[in-house]
Amino acid sequence: MENENAHTDFESLCAGYVLGALDESEQARFETMLEEASPEQEAFYRDLCDVRDELALAADPEPPSDAVETRLMTSIGSAQGASSSNAQPDFDEPSGASPASQNAGLGTGQRSDRASDREASRRAASRSTWAYKLAAVLLLAVSIGLAYLTLDLRSTVSDQQAIITQLESEVQQQQELLTVLAAREARLINMGGLDASPEGYGKIVWAPTEGRAVLQMANLPPPPEDKDYQLWLIKDEQAPISAGVFHFDQSRRDLFFVVDQLDAEPSPSANAFAVTLEPEGGMPQPTGDMFLLGQQV
Repeated sequence: MENENAHTDFESLCAGYVLGALDESEQARFETMLEEASPEQEAFYRDLCDVRDELALAADPEPPSDAVETRLMTSIGSAQGASSSNAQPDFDEPSGASPASQNAGLGTGQRSDRASDREASRRAASRSTWAYKLAAVLLLAVSIGLAYLTLDLRSTVSDQQAIITQLESEVQQQQELLTVLAAREARLINMGGLDASPEGYGKIVWAPTEGRAVLQMANLPPPPEDKDYQLWLIKDEQAPISAGVFHFDQSRRDLFFVVDQLDAEPSPSANAFAVTLEPEGGMPQPTGDMFLLGQQV
């Protein structure tokens, strides 16, 4: 879980870093994460940079407005007129107009045109800035969506893996039960609930020649974290023989366990099975409350 959170933090900070939206502490934190990034994270960072660059250039070029085009053409015409005047003598020049005054008037017109051009350039730059901001917002939305999608996919894969593990365990239990039932000698012992769990019950399918058995328990409360249920074989009046310890988290009617420690020879006269609650890992002899008890008949 910690690794998943770290991966998600990287993706979230990566989007802000690419957009230049992080403060100094977040930027330093991400740069540290980037130095230790996995190949997958480095590829994610490069992809975001590529998307940012492509979106920033994705805006279509806009034609200049009529006013800008008119001023530009006027400026070009004025410059061409001034060039023609300098190239040919002006024999029709009025006696009261001096070259200095004409140059002064031309300079004023050029300054006005240059100011208009700068204003047009400023507006064009403003439109480009808004286009970049729009691209940045789109990039942030896409990156956040990808981050959540990745997290959701990981959660789905984890859930499916848990289901597969459970199904594999159930298949193994069924195969073990079939193996025990197919043995030459298979014995069935029913166990009933005692005072500790009156509603509980269980069954043992035991193949003595195979030294194996399958245990089914139902309606027993889940054991505490520091305790386990322990199965015992009791032959005649002899001391109980441990047949394994079992733990589960939820009370169900279909709790099956493979017993692979039951290699004791059965008694020809009486064989009983019991389930007690013992400290975690089990005990050499029963010490806790008895929950189930049954005898072969």
